[in-house]
Amino acid sequence: MKDKIELLMEETGCDRGEAELALEMCGYEVEEAVRQIPRLLRDICALKGKFLLAAKNQHGLVLAILNLKTRKVLRARAVMSFDPAVCSVSLEEDWFAFEKHLYGCRLRDGSLPTESLEVEQHLTAHFRAASPETFDFLRGASSEAAAEELSPPLRALFRDPGLSLRVRKDILDLGQFQSLRKAPAPTARRDKPAPRAALAEDLLVLKIALEEDPDGVPASELHAGDMVQARIVDGRDIAKYLARLFGGLTASGPVPIEAPVEAI
Repeated sequence: MKDKIELLMEETGCDRGEAELALEMCGYEVEEAVRQIPRLLRDICALKGKFLLAAKNQHGLVLAILNLKTRKVLRARAVMSFDPAVCSVSLEEDWFAFEKHLYGCRLRDGSLPTESLEVEQHLTAHFRAASPETFDFLRGASSEAAAEELSPPLRALFRDPGLSLRVRKDILDLGQFQSLRKAPAPTARRDKPAPRAALAEDLLVLKIALEEDPDGVPASELHAGDMVQARIVDGRDIAKYLARLFGGLTASGPVPIEAPVEAI
């Protein structure tokens, strides 16, 4: 029993209590416990927000996803624009749909890529420097209370005390965070195959290259949520455009940017 607990802790990064609970629920089958434990770890906090800088007529969205247990920033995304339509998305949407809308807004007329990147970097720095008490607070905080945590760094960045911000906080399990939503495949007629675009979400996959670091963490020891350095090396025009938005492309070529590990 002790060996199974230690093996499960090593494989999933869970603590002893979580390992014992998972094994008990799965009849002490380690393989099944490894598959099920992500659904037990409700440590992911998704903060989705809309804000308005009325004095500048600028509208924005922010998405911060935090691992409350490891106190890591898994995602910090933002878009700013002169187009109020960016805020048409509901805060009730799941984090993946919200992020998808956010990225789509970056490609529209009126978007402000430089300012958007500054917001992302500022939020990342804010939560990386946050105290353990901040993460403990967010676990039990209401959406309104979570907005009070997001407001100060944004007001400090924009130097605008009149910033208007609405936030929704969701607590997810690790499995919910890792799973990507896919549309069900439609039934194809025998004489007419289903269109390729209708089979799944219209995801854009970019070709990247990881940066090697002799002093870094070995690849075999990486876990979901860990941060790595990567370059976008995709030669397509859309990939180059997105690389510029992410800060991964300069006049001298691709530069490494920080990216989270989604799953192992």
